[in-house]
Amino acid sequence: MDKNIVLLHGWGAETRKLEPLKKELERLGWKVSLPKLAGFDNPPPKEVWGVREYSDYVYEQASNEFGKNKFFVFGHSFGGGVAIKLAADRSKNIKGVVLCAARGIFRSNVLKRLVFTSLAKTGKLLLLFPGAADSFRKLLYKAAREHDYEKTQGIMKDIFKKVVSEDLKPYIRKIKIPSLILWGTQDRMTPIRGGRYIEKWARQAKLVTFKNEGHRLPYERPAGIADEIEKWYQEF
Repeated sequence: MDKNIVLLHGWGAETRKLEPLKKELERLGWKVSLPKLAGFDNPPPKEVWGVREYSDYVYEQASNEFGKNKFFVFGHSFGGGVAIKLAADRSKNIKGVVLCAARGIFRSNVLKRLVFTSLAKTGKLLLLFPGAADSFRKLLYKAAREHDYEKTQGIMKDIFKKVVSEDLKPYIRKIKIPSLILWGTQDRMTPIRGGRYIEKWARQAKLVTFKNEGHRLPYERPAGIADEIEKWYQEF
């Protein structure tokens, strides 16, 4: 069995954040692809992308690199959302998926969708009072815990809004390939209940939790993550 794997980082990160994990996996004999994503390491796309567009891009890049050989996909946070879409819709060449604190399960809640679908209307109403509009937006994003939005520029703001408003729960039941779920028990950005939801509804799913670890799990525990992936792989 080929030990090929694609690593996808979270929003606001870059490929360098997953370099330590890449090295740990290579130490264990894996061939690792760390694609540069549009809007992060590479220039942003000219159109507003969502999870589907990112998943199509990653699938094409991985297929070009690994050819007809099957591969695994690891995704953290935003990258986990992309991995969910890949596992559900583009699993022909994907052997298994590793979801680490994946986004789009419980953070795409009613409040989240309400925030991003109503901001445009609210913004128009407050155009006569720019200072008030800016303050109101900041309060909404703070309430929704979307600090990443304030750090985003240009078209990536619209991409961010589209990405976080997508509810990926319906795709979980479509995942038929083996899934390894890695989560920190103290993750406040993407609560552990998201991992339990995936474990319950995805076929062939295995949940591994890391005590006292938060949302930065793959950046702070690369060796531990690599070891869990290798153990899971050995069970195939």
